Amino acid sequence: MGSSPPDGTPATSATPASPASPATSASPATAAPAVPSLEDAVALATRMHAGQRDKAGDEYIGHPRRVMDTVSRTAGPAGVDPLAAQFAAILHDVVEDSEITLEHLTAAGYPTLVVAAVDALSHRPDESMRDYLARVAADPLAVVVKHADMQDNSDPVRLARLGAEKAQALGQRYAGRRALLDDLVLQHHRGAEEASAVKPSAVKPSAVKPSAGGSS
Repeated sequence: MGSSPPDGTPATSATPASPASPATSASPATAAPAVPSLEDAVALATRMHAGQRDKAGDEYIGHPRRVMDTVSRTAGPAGVDPLAAQFAAILHDVVEDSEITLEHLTAAGYPTLVVAAVDALSHRPDESMRDYLARVAADPLAVVVKHADMQDNSDPVRLARLGAEKAQALGQRYAGRRALLDDLVLQHHRGAEEASAVKPSAVKPSAVKPSAGGSS
């Protein structure tokens, strides 16, 4: 799968774009690329997931699109930027499931906040589920996206298409992961609160000695 920069142009090669590929003008090498639009991100995800299918046999791109739609409603109440959440949602599987890398996203101009969330949401090889979800729990933007991801994956209507036995197994799996994530988020918040509550020890004022003349 190609990975040309998210500028709307189709991929033309089977190798991922180099980090320098988003620069198309004669501007200095130090000039930062323009920040891609949400439409650019959708186009990139659509190209990267082309030909991929979900468990029900549908085009995979439908999943990140649904996750993106969900976070557009849930991000604000959760205290994170809805637009950043939509970027992270539509891109949340591109690193894990395609040739795109975090470096490509950075070079294409995606905000650091978004790239960091995509990193947290990308399950690394041989990484335990607990370690993976602990990384998610430490990133508020990733938490919002992961909740929406789990919600879509455990949708009873969609699971019903897989047969009763498989639907039940997957439903239980996602419920367990959601509970684990929520527990890890609470642990992370408690740790942060405890760290912020630690105050430097009070410095005791030195004793003031009476003047040489003493009191009258």
